Amino acid sequence: MPDEGEEDWECLGQARSHQRDDTIFDAEGEVVPLAPDLFPNEAGGAFTVCVVRAEPPSQPVTDDLAGQTPVRSGGHRSAMVSFTLVRPPLQPEVLGALMTSPAVIIDADVYLRPDLSSETDRHAGAPTLADSVLDGFVEYHRLAQKNVFMEEILSHLETPVLAGYADGRVLGGNEAFLNLCGYSRYDLATRNWTVDLASLDFQALQENVLASLLETGRTQELDTELQTSGGKFVPCHVRVYLHKDEKGHPLFFSAHYHPTTDSLGSDSPKAGSDHTFSDSLQYALKRSIRHPDYAFALLVMGIDNAEQVLPQIEDQKAFFEMLAKRTVKCLRTLDIPAYLDSEQFFILLDNVPDVIGAVRVAQRIQEETARAFKLGQSELRVTCSFGVVMAPRNYTDEKDMLKDATAALGRALQRGERQIVIFDDRQNNEAVQFLRIESGLRNALLENEVCMHYQPIVHLQTGTIRGVEAYMRWNHKRKGLLRAEWFLPFAEHSDVVFELEAWAVRKSCAALKRFQQIMGEGFFLGLNVSLRNALRLGFIEELTEVVFENALCPEAIVLEVREEWLKYFGERFSSIFAEVDKAGVGIVVDHFDATHISLADLHHFPLRGLKLNASLQNDPGVLASLSSIAGSTGLILIAPGVEDATRLCSLQEHGCTYAQGNALAPTMDEEALMEYLAEERG
Repeated sequence: MPDEGEEDWECLGQARSHQRDDTIFDAEGEVVPLAPDLFPNEAGGAFTVCVVRAEPPSQPVTDDLAGQTPVRSGGHRSAMVSFTLVRPPLQPEVLGALMTSPAVIIDADVYLRPDLSSETDRHAGAPTLADSVLDGFVEYHRLAQKNVFMEEILSHLETPVLAGYADGRVLGGNEAFLNLCGYSRYDLATRNWTVDLASLDFQALQENVLASLLETGRTQELDTELQTSGGKFVPCHVRVYLHKDEKGHPLFFSAHYHPTTDSLGSDSPKAGSDHTFSDSLQYALKRSIRHPDYAFALLVMGIDNAEQVLPQIEDQKAFFEMLAKRTVKCLRTLDIPAYLDSEQFFILLDNVPDVIGAVRVAQRIQEETARAFKLGQSELRVTCSFGVVMAPRNYTDEKDMLKDATAALGRALQRGERQIVIFDDRQNNEAVQFLRIESGLRNALLENEVCMHYQPIVHLQTGTIRGVEAYMRWNHKRKGLLRAEWFLPFAEHSDVVFELEAWAVRKSCAALKRFQQIMGEGFFLGLNVSLRNALRLGFIEELTEVVFENALCPEAIVLEVREEWLKYFGERFSSIFAEVDKAGVGIVVDHFDATHISLADLHHFPLRGLKLNASLQNDPGVLASLSSIAGSTGLILIAPGVEDATRLCSLQEHGCTYAQGNALAPTMDEEALMEYLAEERG
């Protein structure tokens, strides 16, 4: 602010020059710099903020003036006009001050609070003093309702900004945020920040951050994914501020978005400060107590043989920074790392459903940190071990979790290098089993122990075989032939699932070409796909590439997806299904029982058919209704797992299109199926 305040007085002068003719205003105005008394903890020396007060002279009330202005006790008029003058650039911390000010001037643009007319000391019908001073601006500037007033203030911030209430409901956003998220102003005002504007993986994190903001009042930082109106996800680094009213009560919060192509949004090894980590751990623990279906994990990482390794390092600070950067690269953006002491790195894994998910993160970090560190002219190789605690496990105090995680790390360091130990013995046994199966599956792919089996799918009206469903099997050296349900649930927690399913697609498509040489080009193949692969960018392109390599028609491939996926990932699958449909590949919903998605919602997806759960197959009334709906929509109904003739007859009577199961044909390997099809055809 200039020493003489010339620009401020010029702005006040503009306000006075636009006053109404009948306004009595001849007092000198007073500029009060920074106004710390009115806006505690909001405006400070770093912000160009002041309050301009102008008080008219006290005058005896005459007959001429009576009825025109409010009369106060004592027979004199004693009132004051106040407005806040702000010169850009506007800072986030000052938003609360602006929202509690009667009027705001930002470089001569004037905005009045919509609740001015509700002041208790104002007589009905009397002109407000703020109106008297600023009324001339009405012709040139819009005086708005609450959300528009907020948006006008936010519009002076260059970065995308959203404002909302304490329960997460959105109040408004500036033009930059609307451009980023793709919502209209109306649609944005119907959303909730913690639910609608984040991907599923980050909703719990935003809920925790908002709770921490309201509890502590401290500015929060997080890395998240903004979910746009088109269902896309934009990685962003976000700072969240709490703004209070004159009495210190929470007024609203503002979230300031910084889109980033880097998933971390920062190269800082301390992506989460100590207090952020501690607050997040407390709220994750409280949430796990309130919601039994919510789980998270606490990891603590230590360097193997630290007493021998660390003395070799001259610049240990630089080494720990490099180690932290590599560690953070392996985390999701909702995970929070922090150094709580000089040699141990703690990580909060938010919303991890089971211990296997935590082990996978630890494995990724172990692989990343195993690469040589370049320190000056030399290289250093280190290995790391982990202690892990899963919650909930009857924990009520985060200090107990930290203690148990540290104890688990101690056990891991005693066992050798690159160990992962879970504090709970039962969970540790589960993790050990996962690691063995994962390692075994990688070896099985190398040693050709994985194979494909197929089950014919029969057209019920003609009794002919029209296609097959492919199943993966593991020909284990000691345990014999293992069905997919024995090992795939473990594989889906690991990147090995991508290798397995890529191999299965190549193997099955090559087999389908041979089947079609017997049965014709209309013979189709049903492929099961994991959720991780279905959501993976590039999966459809890789599938269609294999289809064309084998000279197959895309319509001969049918992907099977789970019904519950459509409930929890509906928006993402809408775009994925559009790609699949464009490629010509068919989609059927597997294990359909109408518990996760209604029949009325199925038209949102380009589906070819439904594979009915056994519960629906056993209900003739439901079957008849489904058959009628399928007939009108063009969907086909497939009944898997048919084991007896009675059910088969019922399915035929009620218009089911296809069926499969031992009552029709068993599951068999490729060679046996080729013989079976040849007999069927002959």
